[in-house]
Amino acid sequence: MFKMKRVSIVFFVLVLFMVGCSSGEGNNTSSDGGGEAEGNGNDVIELSYWVPFSGSDGEFMEDMVSEFNKSQSDIKVEFMNNNWDDYYTKFKTALVSNTAPDVAVSHVSHLGELLPTDKLAPLDELASEAGLDWSDFSENQVNAIMKDGNHYAVPLDTHAVIMFYNKKYLGDAGLLNEDGSIKMEQGVEGFTEVLRTLKQELPSDVSPLVIGSNNVFTFWIWDALINQQGTNYIEDGQVNIDTPESKEAMNLMKTWLEEDLMPEDIGDNSYDIFKTQDAAITFSGVWATGNFETEESLDFAAVPFPQLYDQPAAWGDSHTLVVPNQDDKEKQIAAVKFADWLTENGHMWAEAGHVPAKTSVIESDVYQSMPYRSEYAAVMEDVKYMPQSDKLGAINDAILESLVKINYGQISVEDGIKEAQGKVEELLNK
Repeated sequence: MFKMKRVSIVFFVLVLFMVGCSSGEGNNTSSDGGGEAEGNGNDVIELSYWVPFSGSDGEFMEDMVSEFNKSQSDIKVEFMNNNWDDYYTKFKTALVSNTAPDVAVSHVSHLGELLPTDKLAPLDELASEAGLDWSDFSENQVNAIMKDGNHYAVPLDTHAVIMFYNKKYLGDAGLLNEDGSIKMEQGVEGFTEVLRTLKQELPSDVSPLVIGSNNVFTFWIWDALINQQGTNYIEDGQVNIDTPESKEAMNLMKTWLEEDLMPEDIGDNSYDIFKTQDAAITFSGVWATGNFETEESLDFAAVPFPQLYDQPAAWGDSHTLVVPNQDDKEKQIAAVKFADWLTENGHMWAEAGHVPAKTSVIESDVYQSMPYRSEYAAVMEDVKYMPQSDKLGAINDAILESLVKINYGQISVEDGIKEAQGKVEELLNK
């Protein structure tokens, strides 16, 4: 009898405890909460979210996820930042083994290797139910995430190579207009003359231009310059590298090197060389903006990549949000709602330097008041996306290897371009 009474008392206490926990207090979700929760009387939808942001981008995105979780109580996102080096190998493996996250970041340039898995959900129906409006995105970006008439990703940003210049150096050399823009004639000769003038006017230890002549920046600049001449390196499935346009682009970079208008063999130090004011101009990614802002003594401008040939073009890529296939449609709709929230709050992501995907965000007072960002936002329409291929990484590495050999003087422009053509043809024929 005594034992039965003790059991009854324990059971009664447990019932009171459970009633107290469900009374409403403590039901709000947060970025660091755990377990199953309730919001507005419904179970919270929990989403796993993968990103590959090894740099400071990861901190910005983590803050956005935290803000999203605080902004509502129906969806909770668990953020996982992965190592960049093996991110796509890991993500592709997860897709084919049906262990993928509920939503993930993919560069546009990697959709060519992810879409053939048939593990990414087409988003048109999901977007309609989530309330996402495709018309608010840049046409250039939307076209890049389409396949067979379907949307397969939600654009988050554009990140492109743009031009940064030291306003003091160019001003002292008489190369600035009253509005702070560069005073120069259009085209290759006009820009090269600016560099020659700077070489004459700058202190001897300051370079007119700095670009990574032995790393991926060489590929990015070459890609922009051939696109400005109306070509791309793979067109309609055919390798299109050994062309007059390609040779023209590399001859131009060789001119800058041979006339000592930019330094050779600087490794990955182009950011620091410009930031420490040892160069007047640099071509770098929009993501460098936040880095340069930390140097108070640096008076700089950030503008789209200059048009040196027939049409505007810049190397660039986009982060997008993709939703893997799964049976839980409610989770997929929630994933698209989350993706839409990220794009709607693109001004937060713009702190990292990226150009927001939604035109409404770009036109907002919040974005327009941000220093530098609105000055180069137009580059999102100039970006020429790289060709879609499941071998794109290997292709780009092969091209870069030959371009660097040209810059080092190890091979002529003609032979280097021909070598790149042959290597890429061999890769595509495997």
